[in-house]
Amino acid sequence: MSIYENIVAARDRHSQILSSLAAVDRAPAALKSHDVYLSDLRSELSQTNRDLQDVRKQTHAEREKHASFRDSTVRRLMYRATGKRADFEERAEKEMRGYYGALERENETQAQKEMLEAQIGEAVSRKRELERACNERAALSDELEAMYRSLFEGPTEEFPEEDAQEQVTKTAQRRYGELSERLDNINRAAQCLAKAQLTIKQALLGLFEAVRHCERDVWGFGGILADMGQQNCLSQAQQKVSQTQMLVNQAMRLDHHVQPLPAMNIVQHDMISGLIFDNAFYNISFLKRVQESFNEVKQAERALGVQLRRTKSRAADMQEDVGEATATLDSAQQELRRIREQAFMQAAEPPPPYSEKTSEVESGLETGSQV
Repeated sequence: MSIYENIVAARDRHSQILSSLAAVDRAPAALKSHDVYLSDLRSELSQTNRDLQDVRKQTHAEREKHASFRDSTVRRLMYRATGKRADFEERAEKEMRGYYGALERENETQAQKEMLEAQIGEAVSRKRELERACNERAALSDELEAMYRSLFEGPTEEFPEEDAQEQVTKTAQRRYGELSERLDNINRAAQCLAKAQLTIKQALLGLFEAVRHCERDVWGFGGILADMGQQNCLSQAQQKVSQTQMLVNQAMRLDHHVQPLPAMNIVQHDMISGLIFDNAFYNISFLKRVQESFNEVKQAERALGVQLRRTKSRAADMQEDVGEATATLDSAQQELRRIREQAFMQAAEPPPPYSEKTSEVESGLETGSQV
């Protein structure tokens, strides 16, 4: 079958899809705004629930005060005995007004809560409807795109404009795919560097503790416990440095702009040497070596911070490029769809009806050409 025959065969379904799409075209935008509305309702309900708890506490307190004053026979007799019955009645009325005022606020807040719950229930139902409409729109769009691809994919001599726009769209798709992949890699590299910041800080903490153990050794308050503490802290620091280097290497593979960190050499404690040469000179020398390790890791931490900031900056720049590529691709796809729809409608139009007048004109033209 020719492309025109295929288009005519798909004409009825094409019309149905366009009609159905028109009915649900605004569903995504409506769902987006509806989600904001539903979120606001839920936030308001959370605040109302907190207010209701507070006002219930207040109502309970006012109720107890009112009941206590109302049911106090001794207090009533004292007011009568002192000739202050009017004061008692005024105080009782005040307590009653306080209680009923709090009760009224509680009822009002409860009514607001019930109204919000009803609104949320309606909004959730409406959201389900919009989600179904969005799903229907996506399915219809996919079907329409599949129809167009089956009819127009590849070279179509009958529609050169469609072929040209198809190439423009493919170029935009490649550009978008390349930039998106690079952005994903840069973001993953930034995540690796952020994790490396945590591990290098843990390495610094281990070295700091090792320095403290060494200082106790220098002042003669160390012994075996200090030596064991040094060894443990330095071992942990070495593990964290190795993890840091591993994460930075991962980031370098993901983003070639990431640079390696300065060298981080962690001095290791030799228990046997520590026992044999356990004197002030050895302890001072070892303390200096641990401090050098600390300074190296500290320098690497500063370099790591610079690398992370630069990587985040590259990610932000790449995000802008991806945004531009997305807009270009969307525009190209919309134009391709417009051209394909136009070509489809033109090819699907039936030929003008045959009439005797048309036949006579065609016969006259043929006779004239023979003459």
